[in-house]
Parts: sequence; structure tokens; C-alpha cells
Amino acid sequence: MAGIQSIGIGSGLDANSIITQLLALERQPLVRLQKAASGVQSQISLYGNMRSKADAVGSSARTLADDDTWRATTVNFNGADEFTVSAGGTAAPTNLEVEITALAQRQGVSTRAFASASAEVGTGILTIQRGSWSAGFGNFTAAAGAAPIEVMIGTGQSSLSAIRDAINGANAGVTATILNDTGGARLVIRSKDTGQDNGFSISTLAATGDFAALGFTGQTVPAGAAGAQGDARATDLQAKVNGATVTSAGNTLSNVLDGVSITATKPTASARTVTIQRDLAGMKGKIQAFVTAYNDLIGFIRTQTAYNEATKTGAPLQGDRIALLVQSRVRGATLEPSGATSAFGRLSDVGIALQTDGSLKVDQTKMNKALDQLDAVAQLFTRDEAGTAQDGVAVRIESLVKALTGTDGTIDSKQTSLRAVLRRNQQDQTRMEDRLADVEKRLKARYTALDNQMSSLNGLGAYVARQFGPTST
Repeated sequence: MAGIQSIGIGSGLDANSIITQLLALERQPLVRLQKAASGVQSQISLYGNMRSKADAVGSSARTLADDDTWRATTVNFNGADEFTVSAGGTAAPTNLEVEITALAQRQGVSTRAFASASAEVGTGILTIQRGSWSAGFGNFTAAAGAAPIEVMIGTGQSSLSAIRDAINGANAGVTATILNDTGGARLVIRSKDTGQDNGFSISTLAATGDFAALGFTGQTVPAGAAGAQGDARATDLQAKVNGATVTSAGNTLSNVLDGVSITATKPTASARTVTIQRDLAGMKGKIQAFVTAYNDLIGFIRTQTAYNEATKTGAPLQGDRIALLVQSRVRGATLEPSGATSAFGRLSDVGIALQTDGSLKVDQTKMNKALDQLDAVAQLFTRDEAGTAQDGVAVRIESLVKALTGTDGTIDSKQTSLRAVLRRNQQDQTRMEDRLADVEKRLKARYTALDNQMSSLNGLGAYVARQFGPTST
């Protein structure tokens, strides 16, 4: 007899429904494993968020622990675009009167016009000497220690472009370019650097053709066959700071005062007043950044460990020992007294106050008053390099966060533990899935066999009924 193709046809039973219900009962342990895995995965994600928020606390604390934060300055002056001023951490608050009388510049000379860049000029030796010129290119003084550089121009190297390349390859402190205009091609030679001592002279020797036109020994007349024309003399920056004359080979006066540099862009019409003061607004901004990061972390843990009385449900980390430990330790490191300075013992003394919900809030009025004692406020946060007191609060917090979030730290170890739990859960799920597949296979085999038996019995019953049933005459 052919086998039954669909379970239940032979027996009349809804075998598929029966198997489905039996398997649903068998799947309950797997459903519990899947639900548990979802919870563990959620905790891993929550601890990842906690770690990120704790790192933000550590980063903002590290900024407050840095001495440079408390030495930062702002610069204000009434100049539009004549110069810029930078003030580092060593700069003391002060007022300056700055006047730029002349910018530093490079020397420039140009030759007469040739027909083109490929025009033949001639052969010879160029001797380039670095030094300084007096006003009007009157007298030249070689720079101390600067040896003359000879540039040999031979046959086959005597075009204007080839001479340009030879000069640029000689490392003589100058650069050569070709300027094309309506008159033709001119060789323009400039100092690489600004400053009076970066001027140069060019003498020619063994010249053939128009080679002498490349020389420059101080002439200011229009360039011709006898030599190049002086276009600009190399000069130093000339300025006055608080009435004192200062010079520089470049257009930046580096460390003109301790920690203060001035970069000129053009001469000023008159002296400009520059005010350098401590960047109190920037300091308060960094304090607020720490408070925001702290509140973000503490608020996150509070929400994820809460219990809702109305719904009688707990948040995903409700009762979690590690989460509560992180919350307690960060709060303790922030709020515990400090002996770093006698002026301020706690963050609340400088206007960082604890609120009833466990968050922090900045009292701007109190902080502004505290910042009148800026050095003491800095001590409250920074490292005690002198070893006379204690490290500040920010140093303590930064160190704690490293212990919490670093490799094998408290949070990292918790995540590692949760991942191990998740791996074991997934292994259990795999084993359970395999067992359920076997159960389903056995159930289908049994109900298929039952179907076949019931079909055979039904057929036999029909046969017997036909044998003993009424017969026609």
C-alpha cells in the first residue's frame, strides 16, 4: 500500500497541529534562553554606553587637570588686519602698544627681456654671495659665515630656462623664475627668505654673449646688457612694542614678551593697543563640559538601575552591583574633600554644587568670585608638581576613570563576563535547536506510521463490510 503523503489524511487527525503544539511545549526552554540572551546583549550594550560616558568624564577631567588650561589667555586689540598676536601659557596678563613700521621682505632683481625662455644668453660663471645692502643698493656687506656659491654655465646650458634651472639647483639661497610680458622673457631672482642679511649680489666671470646681463652688483638703473635691475631690497621687520624698537628677519616677532608672538601682515597707521588677559570664559566652558559629562554618566546609571513603583518593573540594570559601584566611585571621587589648596576644599566651594537628584550644577556667581583666586582654583583641579600638598580633584577623577574603563578595568571586566555568559547561552541554544529538530523528526515519523496503520485498518474495515453486507438477487 502506498505511504500517506500528508500526515493526518489516513487517520483523520489534525497531526500537523498536534505536532506544532507539542513542539511549542518543547521550545519553552529555548524561548527562555533567547529571552535571557536578549537581556545579556542589552546589558553589554548598556555597559558600552556607560564606558563611553565614563570616558567623556575622564577626558573632561584630564583637560581640567592640565596646567595649560588655567594658563590660557585671550588677546584683544583694536587692529583690523595689520598683525595677529598669539599668547601662550607663559604669557602674563598685560597691555601692549604695538606699531608696525615696515615689513620684512626679500630682495628681488630682474634682467632685461630676452626673446623667449629658450633664447641663448651665453656662458660663464655666476657667483652668488649672500649679504646685506645699504639703502638704495649703495653698499654690500657679505653675511658672516656665508660662502659665495658659484654656478657654472657651459655650452648647451646657456638658454634662459637652463640658467634658471642651474641657479635653482645650486642651493645658493635664491630662487629664479621666468617672467613673460609684452617685452619678452625676463629672469627674476629673489631671496628665499626675508630679512636684511638674506640679500645677495651676483657677479659674472668669463662671460660670453649676453651673460653679463645676469649680474647684479647694486645698480638700480633699468636692466640691460650690463646687468640686472634691483627691484626690492631685503629688509628686516621694523616695529615698536611699548615704544621700544624691535626688528626681525621674518614678519613674526617670536617671544617678543614671554609667551607672546606678533605676526605682521602690513604696516599700521598708528600704534595699536593689545590686551592680554586670562581666558576665564574658556576655563568656565571647560568646567561646564566636565559637569555636563558627569551628569550624563550619573543620570544614565540612575535611569538604567531604577525601579518603577507604578509598573512594578525594574530597568535593565536594576540592582546591578557593578553599575552601582561605578556610580558610587565616580560620585565619591568628585565630591570628596581635597587638600590640594587651603582656599577651596571642595568643588562646591568654587560653585560646582550637588543637586537633589545627584547631578551637578554650576553657580556662575560663586564661580566668578572664586576665579578671582585663579591660582587656587587651578590647584583644586591640577596635579601637585611641587609635592607640597595633594593632587587636585580632576587628577583623582581622571585616574579613577582609567581604572574603570581601561583594559581589565571594572567596566571592561564586566563586559567580558557578560560576553562569556552570552557565548554559553548561544551554545545552549544551538544544542536545544538540535534536540528540537530530532524531536520534530521523531514526532513526524510516529504520526506518519499511525496514519499508515489507520489507513490500512480503515481499508480492511471497508472490505469486511462489503463481504457481510446485503447482496442483490
